[in-house]
Amino acid sequence: MRFMQAILTTLLVILALVFGALSLGTFAALTDHAPLWLRSLGSLENAVGVRLGTLGLAPFLRAVVLALVSSVLMGLAAYYKPR
Repeated sequence: MRFMQAILTTLLVILALVFGALSLGTFAALTDHAPLWLRSLGSLENAVGVRLGTLGLAPFLRAVVLALVSSVLMGLAAYYKPR
């Protein structure tokens, strides 16, 4: 059981880091003064958003939603960690 919890925790942490990076990139795409690599993460999120059908949301709202999803995933990872 501990092995499955460790795998689940690792998977949740990786997903949270990916969603956090996409959120950071989306926030960075809102300004012209952000580094190019951060804005490219925002354009990657935009491309993924087109596939998922989230273009109806404003970019700031998408970034906030991604940050909340990232926080929930980190909370779940902390909850399911093996003790």
